[in-house]
Amino acid sequence: MMNVKQSVRYRFMSIAVFLTAFILLSLPLGAIEPTPARAFYNTFNDEQEMVLGRQASMETDKQMLILDQSLLAAYLNDLGQKVAAASRRPKIQYTFKIVNTDVVNAFSLPGGFIYVNRGLLDFVQDESELAGVLAHEVGHVVAYHSMNDVARRYWIDQGMQQLKQAGMLDNQQVVDMLQKYGGPILLFTDRKFSREEESEADMLGLYNVIRAGYDPQGMVLALNRLSNFTGNPSLVETLLMNHPLPAERVQALRLELSQLTLPSGLKRDSYEFKAAKLLLSSLPPPPKPKAQPQQ
Repeated sequence: MMNVKQSVRYRFMSIAVFLTAFILLSLPLGAIEPTPARAFYNTFNDEQEMVLGRQASMETDKQMLILDQSLLAAYLNDLGQKVAAASRRPKIQYTFKIVNTDVVNAFSLPGGFIYVNRGLLDFVQDESELAGVLAHEVGHVVAYHSMNDVARRYWIDQGMQQLKQAGMLDNQQVVDMLQKYGGPILLFTDRKFSREEESEADMLGLYNVIRAGYDPQGMVLALNRLSNFTGNPSLVETLLMNHPLPAERVQALRLELSQLTLPSGLKRDSYEFKAAKLLLSSLPPPPKPKAQPQQ
């Protein structure tokens, strides 16, 4: 039989053990790769997504000057395919293109169409940095970010049309509502991803580059340099507009990496990357943007 003092001590110990276990179970269980999934309203399958992405890519190619340099295009495609094959959606038919502009930016369309600006190729300093950029853009495709947005706009459009047919909306109200909710569905190049989407693409990209055999520190270093250039709009204006809060993203990636045990022999650079950079520097500068007519 326990005396009163022993009984009280036992109860306190039991409570302490319970609280400790509760706190430990409440903490994150180390680093974990996100599990991407379609939004419940995204009823498009992969084939439909790729068809839509192909159409969007054709329209994008009409609006942007694609760099027609076969060796650079082949290098970017080889690296991109390697990264994409190690992603969580390897069965998508990914396509990689270079836009001939000195703006530091990259963006993705549904169905695996990835565009990298020449300015970004100038900006990255080794192959692991470029692999990290590509992995981030592939991450947006893997997580259905743009396609979920297409699906959302599609169902809003369908709802507006049904209201119109029921006589509850006139033509101008439909136009106003569509503009309010984002306008044409193919304007992906100007889409601003949410903080949650950027974080998910970062984390998917982080694990992606590791599986592809690249040092994830390259991804962190490139993003960190971008965070130090926020006062130079001519250098990173578009990238920082579409990819907000780089300093916070760097911090999150470093925290994730601190909980990982990385395999040995991860790649940082290659002769192919250096040759591509040398070839890029030998090309004529990209054309200046056309001046907009004054109103």
